[in-house]
Amino acid sequence: MGGWKLESGRFFILVAFPVAAFWFFNQPGIFKEFMKGYKVPDSSSGDAAMSQFKEQLMEQKRKEEYEKFIREQMAFEEARRIREANNI
Repeated sequence: MGGWKLESGRFFILVAFPVAAFWFFNQPGIFKEFMKGYKVPDSSSGDAAMSQFKEQLMEQKRKEEYEKFIREQMAFEEARRIREANNI
C-alpha cells in the first residue's frame, strides 16, 4: 500500500473529478451551444398516443386483477366443496 500522501491524493482525485465535471457541464454556455437548433415539437399527437397507451395499460391491469380475483374465488369455492364433502 502507498503512504498517506498517496491515499490523500487518490481521495482528492476521487472527490474532485465528479465535482469538477458537475461544475463544467452546468455552465450556461454549454447549454446554449447544445440547444441552438432545438425546437419544442408539437406534442398533441404524442399526448393522444400516450393517453391511449396509458388506457391500454390500465385495461390490462384491470383484466389481470379480475382474473386473479376469479381464480381466488374458484379456489375458495373448491375448498368449500372439499370441506362439505368431508364434513369438516
